[in-house]
Amino acid sequence: MSDNQTTHETIAQAFGRTTDPLAEYDTRFRDLDIDPFELWMDEQVHSQDYSDGTVTAIQRRIDQWREYMEDNHDRHPAVPTTRHVLDFAHHYLEERDNAKNTVAAKLGTLSRAFRYFQNEPAFPHPTDFNPFDAAKGKIDLNGEDPQEPRPIQLEELRDVIRDIKHIRDRAVIVTQFKLGLRASETSNIKLSELHIANTELQDHYGELGTHPALEGRENAVYIPHDRDRNKSERPRVLPLDDELRRVLLQYLLCRPDNGRPWLFLSKSGGKKVNHTNINDIWKKHFRPEYGPTERYRGVSSHYGRHYFTTWFRIEREWSRDLIKYLRGDRQSGGKIRSTRDAIDSYIHAWYEDIDNEYREEIYKLRI
Repeated sequence: MSDNQTTHETIAQAFGRTTDPLAEYDTRFRDLDIDPFELWMDEQVHSQDYSDGTVTAIQRRIDQWREYMEDNHDRHPAVPTTRHVLDFAHHYLEERDNAKNTVAAKLGTLSRAFRYFQNEPAFPHPTDFNPFDAAKGKIDLNGEDPQEPRPIQLEELRDVIRDIKHIRDRAVIVTQFKLGLRASETSNIKLSELHIANTELQDHYGELGTHPALEGRENAVYIPHDRDRNKSERPRVLPLDDELRRVLLQYLLCRPDNGRPWLFLSKSGGKKVNHTNINDIWKKHFRPEYGPTERYRGVSSHYGRHYFTTWFRIEREWSRDLIKYLRGDRQSGGKIRSTRDAIDSYIHAWYEDIDNEYREEIYKLRI
């Protein structure tokens, strides 16, 4: 719990109030065979003289909210907390690259629906608390939106990566491009979470690929969800194609042999790199040529995740569920009860669905 959350809890206790006034209604809304948002659509949207485009946009925002709550929180979407709303807004700003005004429009629509619940006597919603309005005051949705990611054609990207001569730096950048990983997820990979079918390598690194999630899965990497700053909602196992294996093999054969468990180590001291170090690696090789402009944001460590997601969604037209697996986004099925449960019930159900197709369709960097 953050310091501010603790402060709010203290104030609520002092006055006999609660920071989660809608919690008591969650179960009863789940038991209802009625969708309160559809009721709002029928009475407040379809009854008005809105254009088809406006109605479609409103319905899309409602669907996104319901889907987000189903996938990420064990809570009925009609009775959220302010924190649920803030998480939703940050998800669309940071993970979906939505513009600030787009997210503001989503919260505005959801706030209208919530005010309908407050005004109808059949609903239990208190009139002194609207989590969507409360969230809007705690997040910056004003000012200029961040620039678009710079479009880099695959052949141009190949040229840039071929020019990276430092073996570790190239391995870091190729890993993020090939797997769509955040900087933190990349820095947090352990040797035990990486399997490469190479006898010489396995003899040298006894712990290589020993994580239980990799059992029976050659040439793959396990990405946990609960390590510091990893942010993903679910763990996943991802395949290593021939190019990434080759780059990692080159790196591992010259990696400092100091007993540390982490895959990527610093040049000086052989210490674990962090997300800032990895971002510096990207800036070293992509700046100033691919630095920020009036139109585009500068290429940084998040660019690989954007490129990876766009490739599979737009270029290869993969289904949303499979892309959510690749990215570590939460899918339906409730909360993770333990890391082992997640491995058993989530990864076993999905890795085999993407393994072969991924290896065939991931872009080739020709390195």
